[in-house]
Amino acid sequence: MYESFFALKEKPFSLTPNPRFLFLSKTHNEVYAHLIYGIESRAGFVEVTGEVGTGKTTILRTLLSHLDESKYRVAFIFNPKLTAFELLRNINREFGVADDGLNSPDLIHALNEFLLAENEAGRTPILVIDEAQNLSGEVLEQIRLLSNLETDEDKLIQVILVGQPELRHHLSDHSLRQLNQRIAVRYQLRPLNREETSSYILHRLNIAGRPDGNVFSPRALSRVFKCSAGIPRRTNLICDRALLTAYSEERGIVSRRDVNQAVAELAGMGEGGARSGQLPWRTMATVAVTLLVVLGGLFWLNPLGELTAETTAVQTEKIVTPIADQTPITGQPVEDQQASPQRTPEIPTLPVVDNLITSCNAVFSLWGTPLLSSDTPTFNFDFDREFGARGFKLVRLAGRFGDLSKFNVPLLIPLSEEQGGGYLAVLGQTAPDQWTVAPAYQGREVMSTTELDALGMNMAILPWVDFASIGYVAVPGVKGESVRRLQYLLGLTGCIDASISGRYDTSSIKCTKAFQREHNLVVDGLVGPRTLILLYQVVGAYKIPTLL
Repeated sequence: MYESFFALKEKPFSLTPNPRFLFLSKTHNEVYAHLIYGIESRAGFVEVTGEVGTGKTTILRTLLSHLDESKYRVAFIFNPKLTAFELLRNINREFGVADDGLNSPDLIHALNEFLLAENEAGRTPILVIDEAQNLSGEVLEQIRLLSNLETDEDKLIQVILVGQPELRHHLSDHSLRQLNQRIAVRYQLRPLNREETSSYILHRLNIAGRPDGNVFSPRALSRVFKCSAGIPRRTNLICDRALLTAYSEERGIVSRRDVNQAVAELAGMGEGGARSGQLPWRTMATVAVTLLVVLGGLFWLNPLGELTAETTAVQTEKIVTPIADQTPITGQPVEDQQASPQRTPEIPTLPVVDNLITSCNAVFSLWGTPLLSSDTPTFNFDFDREFGARGFKLVRLAGRFGDLSKFNVPLLIPLSEEQGGGYLAVLGQTAPDQWTVAPAYQGREVMSTTELDALGMNMAILPWVDFASIGYVAVPGVKGESVRRLQYLLGLTGCIDASISGRYDTSSIKCTKAFQREHNLVVDGLVGPRTLILLYQVVGAYKIPTLL
């Protein structure tokens, strides 16, 4: 409905799990790595838990789509509300083993023969059970018995249990201790943090046809995080409804007010409940009585009616609506039109402003791009817009500086309020374990890795340039000119298997995984910012400032 209005090729926030829209946050990368490790090491049992909507199924489907069919056979059970006998029949059916008219011992015997044949052929059967928190104790015990099917050297079947946090509590029951002790790999998928939520939204907009990302205002992005608590499914629901709200009012930028309206509608308080976004009369009456009590208390405390500065600020916050920024991105600095001039009480202090401008300009100077002017607004500073206007993409990574420095590009480390706030730019290495920073931190322009690890909040913003406009390549078999350019770069790294077919085929995935393995990345065959940042450096055909 709203796609053409926002210049989108498709809906960016569909609830259907789509590997093409996969966003790998730190926690998603970790769970992916745990799954790969569990499968390749033949750990036996792997357990992945996470709240509803955190992306478990999407990660799972992406993983399965990347497994080499010549090495793995997969049985996927997505309806675990079965008896032990029904489960066995479903497992056999998924593996293509005879399942008609057999009792449990016959089913297990047929399954065992299949597993032995697969082991002899060098293939690993994988049983994946989604929504595993719904499994009964009897069924879980049957699954444990399947792990007894083994040779002298290997487990014949790998089992992945995926479910909500209740699964962990279920498995901790004393009656299931034998199964619980056999789970060799565990991981709990956590919600996205504030930075990751914004990156997630911008990533989906990019895939859907808006690489500029200039669709949600900074305040809207912040509000989406607060209302969604970093749960991807909730984020999708809120963003989709907010886009519809902005479209209905013919505004090209989604504002905080649109997000609030979307949340109200999804909660049954807006058009889904009272008409035209009005509150029900009972709620209005309650609000009116509350206001009378508050005003009466204020008058009793301050009979002359002189409101305090804090009260005035609260009133201003309620009546001021930010101006939607519909200015297109250009190659020049863009003024921040999101901040209202009446919000001066919240403007950061001067040291933080200087810190932010100085750190960004230090990075821009290394890349040879236009600098921010000294009077650039820094309240609600929009990193994605300011850096995007200069041709950059941003990737936000969590981890200690010692781990992040392997990407070998100048980066920005956020500082806590106790450390002065703002950002510190790390620009390059002057000597082993010595790094130039800007602005000077407590009078120091050089700091060690240990000091930087202790200084930041274990995260950083890495500006980078997608020189060949490759974007994200995450689906085997996808075709296009961007894939052709990726294959050309892989060939330049020395991978002799790289073809220039324009199709992300098995040989291309093999080259990608080899490159990732060589550079200590997650070996998943997914081409995103982390892989591209290092790929462009290794190829050596582009002018890139480096840390080392």
